[in-house]
Amino acid sequence: MDKQKVVLTTCLRPTDDVRTRLQRLSETEQTIDFEVIERKKLSLPALHNQYQRSILVVDKNRLEYYPQGADSSFFFHPSSAVFRIKQFDRNGHDPLITIARLQEGMTVLDCTLGLGADAIVMSHAVGRSGQVIGLESNPVTALIVREGLQQWIEGYEPIVDAMRHIEVQLAEHLTYLKKCDSKTVDVIYFDPMFEKTVSESTHLDGLRQLANYEPLTKQVVAEAKRVARQRIVLKAHFESDLFERYGFERTKRKSSKLHYGVLEL
Repeated sequence: MDKQKVVLTTCLRPTDDVRTRLQRLSETEQTIDFEVIERKKLSLPALHNQYQRSILVVDKNRLEYYPQGADSSFFFHPSSAVFRIKQFDRNGHDPLITIARLQEGMTVLDCTLGLGADAIVMSHAVGRSGQVIGLESNPVTALIVREGLQQWIEGYEPIVDAMRHIEVQLAEHLTYLKKCDSKTVDVIYFDPMFEKTVSESTHLDGLRQLANYEPLTKQVVAEAKRVARQRIVLKAHFESDLFERYGFERTKRKSSKLHYGVLEL
């Protein structure tokens, strides 16, 4: 597969740290074909017009991705993981943690990492003695989320700790699962990025061009059953037929358009 070609530049007023990070990315990132551009005072529309490519901006606190032809940017943010972890620490409840029956020391494979909010919550649940591996098939998304998980600063230390302990792997989940030995992780998690779900979520605007709309297949589920020791968990739109198609026991959520399902092994 050809590398994605992306312009790599800095924010308008780069610090020494920003320049150092840009140099590190340009020298070490092997999955993206970067064209490093001196920003000077060029606007993003001017850069888009001149280079006809998507742009990755190294900002002071994050990476921002500006897709060619899109109106909004994409950047890492822990999003709902922030209030979910705080709420869990207050009352001991989170729907995903409960349904996946996560405990300290467990291993979790998140096959559809995306922005990583669910992975952060699961990482908090399994703690430092556990492990969460997140798979992301798009090189740009994987890079932005990997960097974000390591650099984002949050006032609540348990959230920071959960982010720092997630391992991001650039991989398509079927290919990855085929390489795994049998019964090697406790829980496998799927949150398929269906177009209906994305189109209803305005905060995902910048992710649309990067999203993987590959549906969950019979072969993927079969491999997941082989690799998981305890259970497989699925999150999908309430109108999805995946729960019934693959035998997941659905948990309906009246206040949400997203339902969870579980396959006990």
